[in-house]
Amino acid sequence: MPFLMIKTNLELEKTTVQALLNYASRVVAETVKKPESYVMVNVCSGEHMIFGGTPMPTVYMEMKSIGMTKEQIPILSQALTKMAEDRLKVPANRVYIEFAPVPGILWGYNGTTF
Repeated sequence: MPFLMIKTNLELEKTTVQALLNYASRVVAETVKKPESYVMVNVCSGEHMIFGGTPMPTVYMEMKSIGMTKEQIPILSQALTKMAEDRLKVPANRVYIEFAPVPGILWGYNGTTF
């Protein structure tokens, strides 16, 4: 169950959020090689955020997944940062991403765990 949360201080229109959700879901599925039917993405826009002492546009992401490997993390970092640059016009040096591989026993789904 890959989960990506995207937080930004940008105010995004509903159509932009939906396009970002769809794009991010595909990127995550392809990168971690899991079916998109298991991928969950959350976009939170208009967040109260400051980075580097300035409220300029910024993005913070949390990427969690069962079985995420050390080899996938740099690929994900590059792909997700590029997504923020291309889709939100936020420069790479204003993007933080936290990665967390999660043991299946700690991830609940459908009334049980993986």
